[in-house]
Amino acid sequence: MKEVIRLSFEHIDSFVKAAYSVIECMLNPEVEAGRPFFNDQPLTKYEVSVLVGILGDLQGQVICGMSKETATKIVSQMLFTETAEIDQMGQSALCELKNIIVGTASNNLSQNGYECNITPPLFLMDGNIPDFLKHIQTALAIPIKTPYGMIEINLALRKDKID
Repeated sequence: MKEVIRLSFEHIDSFVKAAYSVIECMLNPEVEAGRPFFNDQPLTKYEVSVLVGILGDLQGQVICGMSKETATKIVSQMLFTETAEIDQMGQSALCELKNIIVGTASNNLSQNGYECNITPPLFLMDGNIPDFLKHIQTALAIPIKTPYGMIEINLALRKDKID
């Protein structure tokens, strides 16, 4: 029998620590986490989203959402060139940033005894959501303030306990 269990502080903290360390290392800004909140419709709220799936002891999606302005500033910093549009190279840079954040969080979780694998990142823009993701209605969002703008890490995850 499967029972859905709420995420613990340990799970959430793994993602917050990963976001901090990766953003500070790759983008070199001062970052600050805001108060977590429940985000309705986390897939349609943002102009730019990058999703990474989690499989294993935790399952679901981690959605990194932001405005186009924030995304272009991050891409400019990552590619060391002024960027006005999010082209293929920009999409790839944002996906790689998200991949590293979730990979780091997965490593943090494994140090606490949770086995998790991640799926390749999926880039979404302007609310164009594939049908297989439309079931995601709510997520726990952690706002991360950066000099480039606000990024929200949305956790649409569950832990399955098998008796």
